Parts: sequence; C-alpha cells; structure tokens
Amino acid sequence: MRVCIVTPYDLSHDGGVNRHARSLAVALAGLGVEVRVLGPASGPVPDGCDGLPGVVSVRANGSVARIGLLLAPSQTRAYLEQHRFDLVHVHEPIVPGPGRHALRFARVPLVATFHANAERELPLQRVLRAVASAGLSRIDFGIAVSRAAKAFSRAIYRGRTAVIPNGVDLSRFSSGPPRAPRAPVRALFVGRFAEPRKGFTVLLDAIALLRSQGRAIEVEVVGAGPAERYAARAERLGVRFRGRLSDDELAAAYREADVFCAPSLGGESFGMVLVEAMAAGCPVVASDLPGYAEAARGAALLTPKGDPGALAIALWRAATDADLRARLVLRGLARAEALCWTRIAGRVLNVYASAARAGAALEAMA
Repeated sequence: MRVCIVTPYDLSHDGGVNRHARSLAVALAGLGVEVRVLGPASGPVPDGCDGLPGVVSVRANGSVARIGLLLAPSQTRAYLEQHRFDLVHVHEPIVPGPGRHALRFARVPLVATFHANAERELPLQRVLRAVASAGLSRIDFGIAVSRAAKAFSRAIYRGRTAVIPNGVDLSRFSSGPPRAPRAPVRALFVGRFAEPRKGFTVLLDAIALLRSQGRAIEVEVVGAGPAERYAARAERLGVRFRGRLSDDELAAAYREADVFCAPSLGGESFGMVLVEAMAAGCPVVASDLPGYAEAARGAALLTPKGDPGALAIALWRAATDADLRARLVLRGLARAEALCWTRIAGRVLNVYASAARAGAALEAMA
C-alpha cells in the first residue's frame, strides 16, 4: 500500500501535528507501508517528507499556526497525480492548504484525523469552521486523537470516527533504572512558554510559592520563545531556558527531570508531552483538562487549571514522596507502553482497510 499523509502545518518547523504525522509514517513503514508526508514548507523538510511553498502565519486557538494558505491547489493536485497513492490521510482537514486540496482532488480512499479541541469557541470561529466543513463528505473514515477531539469535530463531521490517540516512540524515550530526586528538585516544562494557554506563568507562580517556603526547586524550560520577557523572574526563581533541543537532548531532559509539569489552561486535545515524560520514567503533574486526563489515564497528578497553590503542592509531592513517585512512574510506563507507535500504527492500518472497503462500495454503487 502506498499512502500519502498530509499535514497543514509548515514542515520546516516542529509541532505536535507534524511530529504525529512523521512518527506515524515511520511506524507504518515498519509495518510494510510505503509512506510520504506532504505539507507546506518554508525551508528544508525532514527525510520522508515533501514540501510545497506558500506558508503564512495566522493566529488560531491561542497560538500561531504556520499553514499553507497561499499554496496553489494545482500543486497538490499535480503531486497526487504524479505519485498515484492508494490512500490519502489528511490531518486537520478544515485547515486551509494541501489537506483541503486533497479532499477535492484525491481519487482514492480518504482518511482524516482531527486533532483540535477548544473549551470555548468565539462566534466567528464557529462560522469559519462551519464554512470550512464543506467537502468533508469525501472522507471515508475519520480518526480523532481523543474523545475530546472527537466531540469537538462533531460540529462539522458526522461520519464514522475512531478514537486513536497519539503514539510514543519507546525506543527514543525509554528510561533507565528509577532514581531518587536530587536536591534541588528539578522540574521540567516543554512547550511554547510564551503562549498564555500553556500556563507557564502559573508554573512560575507555583515555583515562587515553593521557594518562599524554603523548598529547593528549579525549572528547566524547553522550547522556543522570548526568554528575555521572563529574565528577571527566571533569575530569582532558578528557571533556565534551554531553547529548542534535538530529539536526543529532549529525551535526556525528560529522563533527568524529577517531575514534569504541563500547566496548560485549555485547548489541549491530548497532551503528547505527558506520555513522552511517562515513557522516560518521569512523574507527571498536569492541569485537569479532558485531553490530559485521557492521555494520563490515572498515571499523573492532575490539578485545577490556573491554580498555582494546588500546582505547587502536587509538584512537591510528585518529586519527593517516594511511594507516590514510584506509583506514578510505574503507571506512566504502563500507559506509555499501551501507546507505543507500533500499536497505534496497527490501529490506523485497520482504519485504512475500512476506508478502502467503504470507497470500493461507493464506487460499485456509482
């Protein structure tokens, strides 16, 4: 089988959906599927990917998305005709770009994955999503990365949808023997810290509370952003900004941390960073959001979003309570094992088979 996985986001920049698409492609290849990843690109792209020009940055869901808004439909059409795929798998099918074009031009079975989730939508956003839903009837089978993402997608797509979560590469994040926390305790934050919805300032407030009580704790921050904006507080609170890290460096950061923190305020459909931390044997503390709760499945301490006091208590307990720490690590490793990419890719292959059967049935009726 020859499959084209289409992402709407700039392949020259890292991001959750792009990591998902590339990791799925690698896992499918391990199961004997020939895969290419297609998306807009502003520069060089990773191996196994093909980029098309036309990237524009737009604000969406409390973030900045780099999408192929200026990508000509004819470019996607020519690509699909040239490669003659057996199936096309579009991620975030309402986002403008090659995925939308693929819904028009693909003449093979279509699968679509819905990643997005939002606790609250503005009226204009609802209107835009309703307009963008045109063309989704071409989808033969849908996938949502969580129950929350499936519920969010129901406003625009009512077709058959399987919930298949994000996967994790166990070989990349595998942990060594369990160890006791160091002094000072090292907390880890991974993500776009300057985006308000990621809750980074809540984490800073929690660290300030702990340090005011004489608790020895510091924070490492991984991710791109304007670190200078937080320079004064960071110096006082023992916060170190490490910027973007390579895959190996990120895996090491998870393994070396005493506790991982995801204090997001909303808009999280699943929470892959939680599962990565679990796979590395790091206890996890996160906001009590539907997507995070589904990712953790009881393997993390969840606290009310936006509550620095509750977050401070949970961080210190997860890092220093030996019994609790051991339970969180064991549960986390089990949860990560259940989400290994080989298993997830096998479930996606089953969806591909269902989509192919649905496409063949419709063709027979035509």
